[in-house]
Amino acid sequence: MHVEIRTRHGKLGRRLETQLERRLRFALARFGGRIRRISAFLEDINGPRGGEDQRCRIEVSLVSSGSIMAEATDAEVASAVGRAAERVARRVRDALDRKRTLRTRTNSPSRPGDVV
Repeated sequence: MHVEIRTRHGKLGRRLETQLERRLRFALARFGGRIRRISAFLEDINGPRGGEDQRCRIEVSLVSSGSIMAEATDAEVASAVGRAAERVARRVRDALDRKRTLRTRTNSPSRPGDVV
C-alpha cells in the first residue's frame, strides 16, 4: 500500500508528514491487500486568515476496481486528516461489502435444491 501526501502550498515538516501517514495507514490497514494507493491532498483554504480552513482530500485506489474519495475540513491539519481517513475507511468498507454481497448473490442457487 503506497501512501502519497501532497500539499498545495509548501512542504510539510517531516514529523507532521510521518504522523499523517501513520494515521492514514492505521485507518485503512484492515483493507491493506485490497488497496493499491492512498493519495492525500492538503490545502489551507483561507491562507493566513485562519479559521476552519485546513482541507484534506483522500483518494484510495482499490486493486479490484476504481477509487473512493472523501474529504474533511477542520482548523487543524491532523484533525482534518483524521476525519477524512475515517470517512474514506467507511466508504471503502461499504464498497467492499457491496461487492461481496453482489458476488454472493450471483453465486447462490436460485431455487432450493439447485446445484451451482
